[in-house]
Amino acid sequence: MNLDIGSFMVVVLSTAITFGLFSILTGVDNPFFAWAENIYVGGAVGMTIVVSFTWIVSNLIQKIVSNPSANWPLIISLILGLMMLLRVHPKYSYLARIPISIATGVGVAVSTRAIIFSGLLYQIRATILPILYWREPATAFTNLMIVVFVITILTFFIYTTELKGPLKVSSRIGRLALFASFGALFAQTYMGRLGLFLGRMETLLIPETNFRISIVVALFMLITIIVLKNYYPETLKKLVP
Repeated sequence: MNLDIGSFMVVVLSTAITFGLFSILTGVDNPFFAWAENIYVGGAVGMTIVVSFTWIVSNLIQKIVSNPSANWPLIISLILGLMMLLRVHPKYSYLARIPISIATGVGVAVSTRAIIFSGLLYQIRATILPILYWREPATAFTNLMIVVFVITILTFFIYTTELKGPLKVSSRIGRLALFASFGALFAQTYMGRLGLFLGRMETLLIPETNFRISIVVALFMLITIIVLKNYYPETLKKLVP
């Protein structure tokens, strides 16, 4: 596979960043990890700024310029946004409290409503399920398990009285249900991270050109770290911020 100079540099840079981040696994604070970390954070911040600026220009500035009378609420939004920038000015920093207060109040109101509905009411609605659903036995069994586990898990968190008899049995079942749910959640998270890792490794190893670049970059970083650690420790300390 033949790569032009632009594609080649992109592959080399992405490979260097990947192995630079993985170099922390050597247990040595090295300049490759510091460099990759700075590149990653700087790139993320830069992309966020560019995307935000593009969105402001296309969805705010252009609409205001094209039809100011119809988009007057956007003018107020623009003024409030500019007032937030006054936070860095000591003399006029108090003006930034106005848009911050509005944004905080609206955010709290919206999030409170979302928590009440999505975190409470919708969860209760999703728990009240038909158990006697003879047309689909699998669905009926699943609904029964959900209802039973919700009730038993609630009894597990009863701390105001000593659990005896049926409550004690229910609490134990709820404890096992929590273990199963936490295990499934961890397995799902692990599989997701493993999928990302395998996808990145596939990019580094396939095709053969990427594999060769990966070998060269990995060996260069590993040898450099070993040499700096064993023979030039003072230089290594200076290179790591």
